[in-house]
Amino acid sequence: MYRLLSLILLVICPSLSLVPAADAQERRPERMGRSLESADLETPRATVKTFFEAMRGYKAGNAARLVDATQCLYLGEELTPEERVNAGSQPAHTLFAAMDGIQFDMDSIETGATARNLNVNLGEGEDQFTLYLRQYDDGLWRISSQSLEPDYLASLEAIVARRDAAVKAAESEFLHALRSPRVTMEAFIKGMNGEDGFTQADAINTLDLSDVTEVDRESVGGSAAADLKALIDRIKLVEFAEIPPESDRETYVFFQDPAGIGSIVLAPVPDDKESELKAWRFTKGTLDSLEDLYLHYKDRPLVRGLAVKSDAKPLANRIRDWTGTSYPALLEAPVYLRNYQWLGLLILVFLGVFISRILTLITGVFIRYWFRRKGYEYDTRLERDFIRPIRIALMAWVWLYGLTLLGLNPDALKLLRIAAFFVTLVGAIWAAYCLVDIIGKYMTERALQSASKHDDLLVPIVVRTLKISIVVVGLVALAFQLNENPASLLTGLGLGGLAFALAAKDVVANVFGSVTILSDRPFRIGDWVTVGSIDGSVESVGIRSTRIRTFYNSLITVPNSELTNAHIDNMGARRYRRIKTNLGVTYDTPPESIEAFCEGIRELIRSHPYTRKDYYHVYLNGFSESSLDILLYCFVETPDWGTELREKHRLYLDIIRLAKSLNISFAFPTQTLFLNQETPEESAESTASPGLRRGVAAARELVAPLRAEGLECPPPVTFRGPEDLSSRTMKEQDHE
Repeated sequence: MYRLLSLILLVICPSLSLVPAADAQERRPERMGRSLESADLETPRATVKTFFEAMRGYKAGNAARLVDATQCLYLGEELTPEERVNAGSQPAHTLFAAMDGIQFDMDSIETGATARNLNVNLGEGEDQFTLYLRQYDDGLWRISSQSLEPDYLASLEAIVARRDAAVKAAESEFLHALRSPRVTMEAFIKGMNGEDGFTQADAINTLDLSDVTEVDRESVGGSAAADLKALIDRIKLVEFAEIPPESDRETYVFFQDPAGIGSIVLAPVPDDKESELKAWRFTKGTLDSLEDLYLHYKDRPLVRGLAVKSDAKPLANRIRDWTGTSYPALLEAPVYLRNYQWLGLLILVFLGVFISRILTLITGVFIRYWFRRKGYEYDTRLERDFIRPIRIALMAWVWLYGLTLLGLNPDALKLLRIAAFFVTLVGAIWAAYCLVDIIGKYMTERALQSASKHDDLLVPIVVRTLKISIVVVGLVALAFQLNENPASLLTGLGLGGLAFALAAKDVVANVFGSVTILSDRPFRIGDWVTVGSIDGSVESVGIRSTRIRTFYNSLITVPNSELTNAHIDNMGARRYRRIKTNLGVTYDTPPESIEAFCEGIRELIRSHPYTRKDYYHVYLNGFSESSLDILLYCFVETPDWGTELREKHRLYLDIIRLAKSLNISFAFPTQTLFLNQETPEESAESTASPGLRRGVAAARELVAPLRAEGLECPPPVTFRGPEDLSSRTMKEQDHE
């Protein structure tokens, strides 16, 4: 029971260490036997090995190893280290260049030679040469002066030049780094050991991971490289001189398991699917059988003579090893995956649900607190719509991270990662889409509190733009995840974007039209506009179109591209609204009454609170067929059409009352036939002045009650929506 709980805690808390604290720390490189930093010249084999390894270390950047290499050469007696390096540097480079390009068996060199001279034949064919060794008076073996003669070194330089020319003609500069099995093995071993400037990334690069996605490359490659290094350290000591340096072969088998479990094979593979150039890497077959090989040999002790011991392993490998030690049955694979991997997937599901619930609870509390602190109205429906997708995204994100800890095979990891990433991405897009609604709610509340109406126009466009951007970015991210060649995807997006722009030029024109509306501000939300034959109030402005609500309550959608080229008459931007009409009175109205009536109307205009006082006209302006026409031309200062109608209504009613008080009758469209009529003599007495006084007095008498009561200017007309009317009705019912 305790072990089962430990396994569950291990999966839930990946940061828990699986090894004791002393072993968890990075171990310092530990040399076995004689240190390679000092020259071992006891036997011919030791001398050749010391020279070869010292020169490889020097080539990798360790300048101190050149001293060890020159100690293997006989350069005379009683030389200081500095003099030895100066004299032996050039011969050492030439000898090493010749040895580095051939394959030879280090174990074939004698260790107990009876004679004091030993000739070692290295290479084959045109590359064959003889290395001369001698045991000197101090009992140490060195490469003799015969191998350092100028003619001998010149022959070696010719061999190296011919070989380098063939390599450069066949391979590119990049692939030259992995041009042979020897170079690849050296890059892998030194990369895993962190020697001579090599890193783990160099070691992972030696594996054939062409079927692994870039996202999984680090986790899959890191686990495989750790298993391969641990396996090699337990089966065979790597001697770089024994690994072929040439590239003109099909494969190189480093190890073949006698029981047929698997093998370690290097082969030239294309650097990418479209390239004909090849680099030497550990094959896919090696990686497929690697885990089985490691589990079979993991209990073996490390080989003797190992230069560096490293226990650093990825967490996924440590989980597998701990599981195999504590519960061997969990390492069995009855159905595609191992038992502990199935158990880990089940724990990941419950862990994702648990973590997502906790995080979304905290998120909901924070959002409510923020809205309450700002004093804005909070919509619980928006919260529910936002919490649901973010819970899904967080749950899938936990799965996405946890999959790398289970050591799944590349195919299973790729499939499950794509599924988890798809769910995470869909949840994130959905959550971000709903978050925009919450942000839009906040921006709308701010816009209603501001005096400017431009933000009322801007908020809907910003919200729609954010939503479209979120969807587009999400789709592109999903395409990059599913496409293994990002370069081709970018090219496709570029061509697709060009084709879309050509095919949807009207849509693009509408988008730029919305930008023009935002920058020029020809109208605001709620303004009464006339665009061509369209007359109504602006209800909303979108990215593609603008919606206008007509006065007969229909909704007209106008493309924004048309608004940029149309003549827009913004009635809502008017400060004054004009009143122009003709008042027809009967022909039998006396002139003094008409004069009084006109002056009375002027006084009404001067007295009404919304009328413009500096510009108005009231005059007898025409003789119609059935009436005398008095022109009424004035302006009212109202913000909207409803207030205009109300003030026009009040003015007209006062005019009717004025006409009634002055005994003036409005004419009807009638025809009168006169048979005989005597024309009375007109009075020569002027009645203009009494008429003016009479009209002013009558008008003042009409507005006197308003002034006496001290009534203030009534506010603009406001309309109640259905929600306000229903809430008002409920309040009245509760009051009753």
